[in-house]
Amino acid sequence: MVNTSQRYKTLILLIFILSVSLRFGLVRYNRWSNDDHTPVIRMILKSGNLPEKPDCWECFQPKLFHYSIAKILKLPWLGPALRELGVAKAAGWINFIAGLLTLFVVGIFITNLPVKNEGYKLLSFGLIALNPKLIGINSQATNDTFAILFSTLALYCMFLFLQKQHLGTFLSAILFVLLGISSKTNVWVTFIAITLALFIKAWAQRKNAINMVFIGLVFILSILVLSIYNPMNQYITNFQQYGSPILTNIDKQPFPQFFEETIVARPGILSIYDGLFTFKFIDLLQHPIINNEEYEYSENRTSLWTQLYGRAHSVHFDNWPKMWSAKGDENFTRTRVIYILALLPTSLLLFGVLLESFLLLKSILKQDTTLLSNSHYGLAPITFIGYIFLIVIYSLLSRRFSSMKVIFIYPALITFPVFFISAIEFFKVHLKNRFPWVGIVFTIWIVALLGLYSLDVFTMIQLIYSRAK
Repeated sequence: MVNTSQRYKTLILLIFILSVSLRFGLVRYNRWSNDDHTPVIRMILKSGNLPEKPDCWECFQPKLFHYSIAKILKLPWLGPALRELGVAKAAGWINFIAGLLTLFVVGIFITNLPVKNEGYKLLSFGLIALNPKLIGINSQATNDTFAILFSTLALYCMFLFLQKQHLGTFLSAILFVLLGISSKTNVWVTFIAITLALFIKAWAQRKNAINMVFIGLVFILSILVLSIYNPMNQYITNFQQYGSPILTNIDKQPFPQFFEETIVARPGILSIYDGLFTFKFIDLLQHPIINNEEYEYSENRTSLWTQLYGRAHSVHFDNWPKMWSAKGDENFTRTRVIYILALLPTSLLLFGVLLESFLLLKSILKQDTTLLSNSHYGLAPITFIGYIFLIVIYSLLSRRFSSMKVIFIYPALITFPVFFISAIEFFKVHLKNRFPWVGIVFTIWIVALLGLYSLDVFTMIQLIYSRAK
């Protein structure tokens, strides 16, 4: 356990309280979601059975979230009060609690990072705790918050296991991966990342290689077998009826050309070059929220990285659900300023990913077991890159802008501070205190961004409150 100052404890508590307050305000009045998962919950409440893909739009999903909400709503000591709120609001409150648990785990993880500068830790926690998109999704009745929570817990337990091989943390990682997969399919990326980290550790510790390989195989078999036979996933019935254990609700589109732009419904990706090799920042500033029209849309809607950037930094950007949406994009000066300020932490995070990936490759090539151990055998970069790869593939296959969701990457949330702090320390070492004012400007910059994040969410609370009357 890392010793922390009283000042650090006070400030991280204040950030947490502010984050809780914003979440509370949003979930207090919200009863709408980006994707409507409430029909699945209502079907389970009515029949007690798990619905299948043809039954509703979101019925293809794994059912742990929906089943859990239905069971909680039937509890004799809690269910009646929650049912009075309605299914959507009740599920939102449960996600509110799950979101707070996620923040608590991330806070512990950041606090225990082997970093002396507590300011870096506070800033990295603030960027996660006050992230508008995370706060937004924690108030909605979707399965994303469960996926983020269980993936965060699984990765945290595996970070601990890779340091000290305790049976409890290993079994906990298995449990949380299983729960994550049963909440949302994309958590399979966490499973793959953990598996790779375990085998890298086996390669690094050659004296104990057989034991680590055995541990890796136990992890793989446990997850595969239990996931296949877990009724919440419906993999067996899915395979029997559709020829695939994992289903989606979006039809695959013709694969895009590299340069030539081809039109699909509600684009989305027009070409590989336009979608993956552009960052349309100027257009984002001109059009700071999404136009959800099918044919008339801003240029940034066809660029994956611009979409992910906008969605990550403003709760207004998605312009959806309908009761969260605005008419026109003229009065979003604050959002435009957020996009400008967010360039710095986003660049640092991405540089940190490259830095950690380079260190992983370097330590493998040089067979530097100490460096591998200190970097947790590449668990952080492997996880993050895995989720980026997933969103790229999904966007290319579906080609709709609605599939370009940054929350698909948030199951890797616990890795973000690793990259952010790693990049800061890199530049601090290379600057060698030549510009002492840089640290002051940097802190003011991030604090200003955190303040605007808070205002971004607060204005959404005001909008929802005015429409919920």
